[in-house]
Amino acid sequence: MTPARSATRIARTDLRTAARAFLALPGGLAAAVLTLAGRPAGAARLRGRLGGGPGGGAWTGGRVLSRTLLGLPLDAAAFALLGYALFNSARNFAYPLWYGDTDYHQAWGGPTLAGVWAVHALGWLLCLAVLLHWPVRWTATAQATLDRRLTRRFR
Repeated sequence: MTPARSATRIARTDLRTAARAFLALPGGLAAAVLTLAGRPAGAARLRGRLGGGPGGGAWTGGRVLSRTLLGLPLDAAAFALLGYALFNSARNFAYPLWYGDTDYHQAWGGPTLAGVWAVHALGWLLCLAVLLHWPVRWTATAQATLDRRLTRRFR
C-alpha cells in the first residue's frame, strides 16, 4: 500500500470515528428518550448503530439507560471537543469570509489576505489532524469499551 493511500485510509477512519464520537451524546439521549417513551426496540436499534457494535438483542431498555448515564461525561467531552473542532474549522478555512473586512495586515501570514488565509488554514489543518487522530480516537475507544462492557456484563 502506498503512503498516500494509507494516509487517505487513516483520514477516512478518523473521520468516521469522530462522527461516531460526536453523535454519541445526542444519539444516546434520543435512545434514552425512546426507552422512557416505551419504545425499547427502537432505542436498541439506535444504540447499536451509534456504537457500531452489537445491536438489537444486546441492548435492552436498562442497558440503554445505563449507557446514557454512565457515558454522559465521556460523550459530553467528545461532543465539546468535536464541536470546538467544527467551529474552528469553519472559522479558519473560511477566514476571508469572517475576517475579510478587518485589518489583517498585522495577522499571521500578512500583509496579504491570501497569506493570512493560507497560514490559518494550513495551521488549523495540522491541528485538526492531530486532534482527530489522538484525543478523539482515545475518547471513541473509551466509548466503545463502555459499550462492550455493558453488553457483555448484562448478557
